[in-house]
Amino acid sequence: MLISEDNIIKSSDYISSFETNKEKLALFRNKNLSRRVFVWNKLKFLPNNNEQNFQKYNINNETNLQNYISDKNTSYSCDNDNKCVRFPRRSGAASVLYKNYIYIFGGYKSKKRLNDFYKYNIIENKWIKIIEENCPSARENNPSFLYKGKMYIIGGYQGNKNWLNDFYSFNLNIEKWEIVDVNEKSKVNAPSSLFGFALSIDESKGVLYLFGGFDGLRLHNKMYAYNIEKKKWIYVNESGDIPSPRSCSVGHICDGYFYLFGGFSGENALNCLYEYHLKTGIWTKMKYNMNKETLRNSKLIYNNEKKGCSHNKNNYCDIPIPRYFSGSFLHNKCIYILGGYNEYSGRLNDFYKFDIHQRIWTQINTTNNFSGRSNMNLHLYKNVIYCIAGFDGENFLNDVYALKLENVYVQPSSLLSSYKFMVNNPRYADVIFILQNRYIYGCKSILSARCPSFNSIFDLHFTKETTGISHNIMPIPINDIPYDIFLIVINYLYTDELSLNYSLETYTKILVTAGNFNIFRLLQLCELIISNHINEINVLDIVLLSYKYNCKQLCKFCLDFIINNKLLDDNKINRLIIEPYLLGEIYKRSLCN
Repeated sequence: MLISEDNIIKSSDYISSFETNKEKLALFRNKNLSRRVFVWNKLKFLPNNNEQNFQKYNINNETNLQNYISDKNTSYSCDNDNKCVRFPRRSGAASVLYKNYIYIFGGYKSKKRLNDFYKYNIIENKWIKIIEENCPSARENNPSFLYKGKMYIIGGYQGNKNWLNDFYSFNLNIEKWEIVDVNEKSKVNAPSSLFGFALSIDESKGVLYLFGGFDGLRLHNKMYAYNIEKKKWIYVNESGDIPSPRSCSVGHICDGYFYLFGGFSGENALNCLYEYHLKTGIWTKMKYNMNKETLRNSKLIYNNEKKGCSHNKNNYCDIPIPRYFSGSFLHNKCIYILGGYNEYSGRLNDFYKFDIHQRIWTQINTTNNFSGRSNMNLHLYKNVIYCIAGFDGENFLNDVYALKLENVYVQPSSLLSSYKFMVNNPRYADVIFILQNRYIYGCKSILSARCPSFNSIFDLHFTKETTGISHNIMPIPINDIPYDIFLIVINYLYTDELSLNYSLETYTKILVTAGNFNIFRLLQLCELIISNHINEINVLDIVLLSYKYNCKQLCKFCLDFIINNKLLDDNKINRLIIEPYLLGEIYKRSLCN
């Protein structure tokens, strides 16, 4: 086949087509979701002497769990060394998903708080008890989170009117508990002893966010934040439409926002959805992109249930009725809500999805449903949802249900991890940068494509005579940039990522290097990070730096900071004489104020 220009798709057309197809795929998934009926399947375990043989219920071919849970036989057993036991009944336990295990700690059963610890092996369908000293005290209703291979738990209710605010982590690789170190001075910004708060972790910044909860006397509606890397609680600004005090809500972080759903107000269950902008601290009560008829029908169904008329748990409603003690997880920028408790409807087993970007609720049709329940543990592993334990109004539970959410599991993209592996790796290098007698390995093609400024560097060192030497890697000396800074820049060009854990001095050096190499997005990231470090002492140095390297956004922020905080004195004016433009800008802005 002859290749001509007519046969070649332009890259811009291909990208546009790809983005359109992504939007169509999202719409198709939502429409397909409303048509499909998803099947819950109960995983069965049977006792066998001192061990446990775990089996699945007989399932028809159409919904055969064996195809996507395990390739093994339907019967599973555990050896004595693995301490495999039957999982006890409970509700309100803390849990996380790590690799192919679901870890569950503590909870409540029959007027008793628990501090036992189990992990569920998803692949082999078996429970294993974890025995480790120095574990936290018994407690319930303390949400947990996962960060860098550790399970963190904080607070909870111990019984006998004893609410907690201690902070533990469990290293999931070495299976060891330890108390989380907290900077003593930062404890002034820490929450009081609470249970039933909403919690989520901003993994990109290593910051935990925690909202609401109950301390035994009153409900709270304050946001708290803890920086895991810096080991300190952070003061959090809040403004806008701040949610009312509540407990037992659901919290998730996605794309720079903390989303809060449902909860208990002290009198009623709630079903409002709020978003909190992590950077600005502004709360917003969300509006849904649904037609008036859908919103009216959803409200009508709930009002009928409040009045006790035409009560029917099979009522189809696109917006979930008020609830608390729900199960929830975040997947593909969608919040999934399962079950919970409502004072008029009792325990629930309905299932909902909220598309964050489209702002649309969708009820997911399910069959073979378990009894309505609250305080369960809910996790998504690959394309299968696991619902474990909970309370159905009469009994504490220890069952495990699974539901296949998607027909085919697609592994997450490995592109970024592959590029990370190539950073400063001689195996994938054809150039060596020499800085302070140290080497940084790079790939000419990647660096040229990501940063055209490297072309001029390569042109100086790659001549017609050297390009034919395939067995040698060309050395390139870099004389005016520190080794660590240049390596950070190279890492950014490979991964498009910039760590948030450097010092202010380091970020200013990265900014200068990014400006010299015309890496504009990296420069803007540095502007953003530096703007969060500005104070009365360093603002003058930063405004001069930003003006010198044409960082307009950072410069504007500094000027506004000086004016708004009335920081201009004779000393600063004398320093700014070298840049008359800045003095003029400050004068014009001060007149406007």
